[in-house]
This record gives sequence, C-alpha cells and structure tokens, in this order.
Amino acid sequence: MIVVTSGSKYIDIDAYASCIAYANLLNLKGKEAKAVSSAKTNESIPSSLLKLNIGLDNYKPSKEDEFIIIDVSNKAFFDKFVNEDKIIEVIDHHVGYEEYWRNKLQDKAKIEFLGSVATVIVELYEKEGFLYEITKELAILLISAILDNTLNLKAKVTSERDITAYEKLESIIQDRKYPEKYFLECQLQINKDLKLAIENDTKTEYVNSILPPIFSQLTIWDKEEVLRDKDIIYTVLNNIGNKWMLNLICLKDGKSYVIAQDLEVQKNLEKLFNKKFNADIMELDSVLLRKEIMKIAQEEKNMIKENN
Repeated sequence: MIVVTSGSKYIDIDAYASCIAYANLLNLKGKEAKAVSSAKTNESIPSSLLKLNIGLDNYKPSKEDEFIIIDVSNKAFFDKFVNEDKIIEVIDHHVGYEEYWRNKLQDKAKIEFLGSVATVIVELYEKEGFLYEITKELAILLISAILDNTLNLKAKVTSERDITAYEKLESIIQDRKYPEKYFLECQLQINKDLKLAIENDTKTEYVNSILPPIFSQLTIWDKEEVLRDKDIIYTVLNNIGNKWMLNLICLKDGKSYVIAQDLEVQKNLEKLFNKKFNADIMELDSVLLRKEIMKIAQEEKNMIKENN
C-alpha cells in the first residue's frame, strides 16, 4: 500500500486536498493508495468540506507500506507513523530541504516555491492524462487549497502556474462566487473558537535568529472581530512560550497585521520590515503568508552573513 500523508501537528486544506487528490490519482493509475493523517484539521477546512463525499481514508499504516509526503519536507514534522526509509516521493512548496530530498529521491523530490502544493497535484493530473477525471467535489477541495494558500490569488507567492490550475478547477466547479463563500465560512470557524484556531495553526520551529520560534497565522475576512479578543491571542501564545508572533491576514484590508508582545521579537521584526509596532501590532503594506515571511527572513539572514 502507498500511504499519502503530511505533517503531524495539524493538516490544513492544502495538505488535506492534495493528499486526497494524489491518492486518487495513484488509484486511477492502478496503484493502490490511501490518503491518511493522524493530525487535527485546522480552520482552513470548514465543515462543508469535511462533509463532502470524499475525504481521508480510515486506514492504519503498516510496516510494509511505502510513503509519499505532501506539503512538508522537514522530516521533524512528518506524521508519526512515517518510516523515512520507506518514503518514495516528497511533494512540497516550502523551501529549505530540497537538496536533502533530491539526493535521496532524485526526480521523486518535487519541491518548488509555489503558492499551493495543490497546483502541483493538478499539473500531475494533466500530465498523466487524468485532468477530466477530477470530480466536482475533488475540484472544490483543490480550489479551496489554492485560494487559501494564495490568499485568493493575491499573495506575492502566487505564480502563473497557481492561476492556471485555479482556472482549470473553476471550469469544473462553475461557481465564481465560491472564493467569498469559502473565506466567510473559514472566518465563522475561527470566530466559534479562537483559542482552538490559534492552537491549530501555530508552528513551533527554529528558522533563524530573526524570527521567533513560535509562529502563528490566521487568515480572516475582517480583522475587527479577532482583535476584539486580543487577550485570547496573548493567553494562548504565552502559554506556549514568550517568543511568539501572529501573522493576522485580513483579506478585506488586503494586509497582514503582525502581532507580538516580546520587545526583542518586536525589535527584530521592525528591522526586518522597516516598520514600527503600535500597541503590539505592526501593519504591513500587503498580505504576506507565513512561508513568505520565513523566506524573507532567511534571505535577510543570508545577506547579513555575506556582509560579515
């Protein structure tokens, strides 16, 4: 059996949709595959998507299984049942571990800095001649993934490939109002339980000395409701540790708002963005995804190292 899976802490819509879709593609090609995850779903997967007649498989991986990893390439974050020696393919759009996996898997390491890993999956369907086998329900999952990971195609990380994949999926679902419906439903999920939403989308990972090790992100339509509950944000993240930041993406404003309390964290972020904090909030000029901020910080760190 080929087990298609992702990270262990939580699974977002990009990983969720891509695992399901890639397992489906492998089955179409005559290979037995299942999409499996032990991780919690986060607020990018609202209840309407969980209720679709397509989802993760109820399957317990065994020692004989082979693994395909989607939307993560840092092995420290793989799902707990993954055996690295049995990994046959890695598909990701986060940079940092390309060389490691290409040395191990050659052309079976597909790691490219794109808006959404779902874009790669759509391209693979087309390459294998199965594009028209994508059902409406599967297209809804994949288009939701591209919407979420490119912020409605407005994030700087959005590529022409993401846009092309989106257009192919849009022709299947035939609903031009879907983006607004999707993001409003995600916001309702967040508003129901802000504490859980923050916990479900917080990554604890040392990137470099510029960024704090605790990095949370929320994508919402309107920031005001979330900011009214700012005390909940502080309590949840301070319970994890004092070195944290929250990237609050407001699609209505078309901007990211960075929230941080620790003075050292604020100082580092002010240098990185050449902006000032006002009452623990820094307003950026545009929307930026967590992966984009991590890339900017890494480039800044590399520049500092070269100049020294």
